[in-house]
Amino acid sequence: MIFYITGKCKNKDVVEQYIINCLRHLKLHRMTTKTVIIDFKSKVEDDVQGYCIGTDKVAEVTISKSWAGRKLTFLEQMQTLAHELVHVKQYFRKELSHGYGGAFKWKKRNAGGYKYENQPWEKEAFKMEEELFVKCFPFHMELK
Repeated sequence: MIFYITGKCKNKDVVEQYIINCLRHLKLHRMTTKTVIIDFKSKVEDDVQGYCIGTDKVAEVTISKSWAGRKLTFLEQMQTLAHELVHVKQYFRKELSHGYGGAFKWKKRNAGGYKYENQPWEKEAFKMEEELFVKCFPFHMELK
């Protein structure tokens, strides 16, 4: 697995180790032909904490450093990153994809019409994000 970090990011060495740990936990680390681009931005469109778009080969994750009119803490950004890396797993394992016209497909079935909180891919990401963060964050490394 190849990953790139773009944008200004605090504690880059910690973030890199965290990503490696998350990819290993999600069993994505051996997918050598896949690429993830992780971009840290001051603010993201639609005032979200992060988002992921992808295919079964390449995924782009964007993490916002602010949300709802306030700066997000470093650890909040890292928990958001965990959530978005679950979406990377979903794209790479072909659980989540885009159909014609941009509508989502979940496990090869059309998945349009769900409210955000009822989307099965979001339910899985919200369910896994905290555990992924706690198990994978390198708490032993020094934060600057």
